[in-house]
Amino acid sequence: MRRIAAVALAAGTLMAGMTAVSAPANATPAQAPAKAAAAKKWAPYDSYSNISAWGTYTRGSKVYVTGYLRDGKKNGWTACVRFLFKEGSKGYWSRHKIIGVRNGVEYNFDGVATVKISASSSYNDHLYVQECGRNKKTGKYVYGKGKTLF
Repeated sequence: MRRIAAVALAAGTLMAGMTAVSAPANATPAQAPAKAAAAKKWAPYDSYSNISAWGTYTRGSKVYVTGYLRDGKKNGWTACVRFLFKEGSKGYWSRHKIIGVRNGVEYNFDGVATVKISASSSYNDHLYVQECGRNKKTGKYVYGKGKTLF
């Protein structure tokens, strides 16, 4: 058993040495690994009182959005925010609202709350954000002014 461990250790050492020898000593920036995209902040225009959203996004081959959605008051409206990811003439909407759960049943929450949101898309030409609200009585959504992020 000791011989197998010794052979495995020697083989591992040999492979590590070959890897170190085969790596270029003077790697140019084109050969260096790509850095992760820097996160940028986002927030929609403040279209409605008591509704706010904010966060960060990163743009690379995919767009990743993370952040928070806050409803500041019980007023008959559920807070929401939506994003539009565009690539050419194609678009993808991603809407986020605050959902409550009571006795295992989901409902549109109306009251003071803050939730974490996230979305991603491979559509990476343009990104837009809009603040919105959902009326608890009618179920209809109203949307604020859209904001271009990139």
